[in-house]
Amino acid sequence: MSANFYSQPTGQTPPHARQNPNQNPNSAYNNTYGNYGNNTGGFQGQQQQQQSQQFQQQQQPIQQQQQQQQQQQQQQQQQQQQQQQQPSTFNPTLAAASLMGGQTSQSQMLDLGLSAGSTLASQTFSKFTPRAEGYYDSLRQYFAVSHVYVGVKLTSLLNPWFKKDWKRLKTDTGFAKPSIDPNAPDLYIPTMSLITYVLLSGLLTGTSGTFTPDYLQNTIFSCLFLQGLEVLAIRVAYYALEAPCEIIEVACYSGYKYFGLCVNLLAGIVGGYWVYNLALLGTAGGMGYFTLKTYGNNLSRRTSEQGPKREFVVLGFAGMQVLAMWFLGDTKYLK
Repeated sequence: MSANFYSQPTGQTPPHARQNPNQNPNSAYNNTYGNYGNNTGGFQGQQQQQQSQQFQQQQQPIQQQQQQQQQQQQQQQQQQQQQQQQPSTFNPTLAAASLMGGQTSQSQMLDLGLSAGSTLASQTFSKFTPRAEGYYDSLRQYFAVSHVYVGVKLTSLLNPWFKKDWKRLKTDTGFAKPSIDPNAPDLYIPTMSLITYVLLSGLLTGTSGTFTPDYLQNTIFSCLFLQGLEVLAIRVAYYALEAPCEIIEVACYSGYKYFGLCVNLLAGIVGGYWVYNLALLGTAGGMGYFTLKTYGNNLSRRTSEQGPKREFVVLGFAGMQVLAMWFLGDTKYLK
């Protein structure tokens, strides 16, 4: 019974294996496996389409990066061309970015700014250095004094009556310095004498109970203003004589009167009004004689024949010093 169940009669085909006699034998195979092939081909096409879309999506950022890099390169080239056309200037921000890879701190920026400022200041100062050094050297020689020179010069200012040698010493480069020649002018004594005179004036007003800071300022202004007028008048006289004139030396000679003013004021503080007047007669007469002998022996004698007489001009210089000492004398608070 089991054999009949699993076996088929000989010469008979199963129903599902039966074929239509008019049907092509391959059509069944095509019908069976053709649909599977078509379905498989469609699935593979979808996979390829998805892969191509994913590839395109992956390529888009790369293309964008390449375009950005090209744009950056073009911008850098344009900036380099502009920098070549324009004068180069120091930019602390760019310098710091280049040194630190684009990361800078405030301290580093401050250091770079200070270095840039110092460089600019040194470059600017270097343009005026030769001229400034020339002025400094010419002015420094008027302060090159010694203790011996100061003692001899102060003695000549107080007692010029017995002095015989008034000529200045000459060297290969010009006149000798004050440290070598006692007849050379200097700025040390006039400067220190002016400061001392202002301090003594403040002391006098302080002892009388009328001291104010403005009084010192007015005293300095009066002295410098009057000395400026003296220098201007002497310069005009030199021009009329067609003689060479050194403004600094004229300022030196006109500033020696401050030493006499210090002596007068100190005598007035100690002895009173009448002692001040006696000291004024001695110092003003000595200053006038000192100016007369100094300009008379050192002013060039090759002057213009049409201009004023040389002797009258020198006498006028001496008279101005006497009048200036009388005008600047502070006797209002003397007893």
